[in-house]
Amino acid sequence: MLRFFSSRELSTGLSIPLARWKRWSREFLPPDPLGGLQSGVTRQFSVDEALIVFLGGHLVAELKTSVPDARQILKDLTPWLRDIGLFANSRIHERFSAGPADPIALYTISICRESTEPGHAPRFTYTLRGQISRTTQNRGGRPVCLERYIEERLPLSAQPSPRQLSSRTLNISAMADFFVSSLGLDEKHFSILDGKK
Repeated sequence: MLRFFSSRELSTGLSIPLARWKRWSREFLPPDPLGGLQSGVTRQFSVDEALIVFLGGHLVAELKTSVPDARQILKDLTPWLRDIGLFANSRIHERFSAGPADPIALYTISICRESTEPGHAPRFTYTLRGQISRTTQNRGGRPVCLERYIEERLPLSAQPSPRQLSSRTLNISAMADFFVSSLGLDEKHFSILDGKK
């Protein structure tokens, strides 16, 4: 998908104040090779660049991470996000494909900040969960949810329950849906939305 947006278009489409969008773009993207504050050239964002800025901004504004932590999280997660088909025209990696009969309807990522020694950089572990199905049954008058899902941890050597300082959950499917619909993009270019019901 070859489409570019200005800061103003993205700010309007995603309902983010323009000054905040510009600040986030400076924080989460490398400097624009064609423009700058004094060049007079307005930065144009590819769909994937806009998505990176949107995700970074969400980590800061909604999940209350610091900008350096959000940068680290984006760096850690970007290859994974490509593998689950989040970026435009990326294909879902076979390990996340449950088959055409059982598409993954919802992806969430749990972000855990591990406790580290004072003075050391924070470390994060992640758990990606892809929901295949969810049903509710009545058991003794109480609703019980049964869920089938795939799950993967990053780094792959991560322990199931690391010593955590905090944990946050990112509903990546809902974010992708909001991003694509808000900017009027075609869902067929985003594999992550294939299993949406």
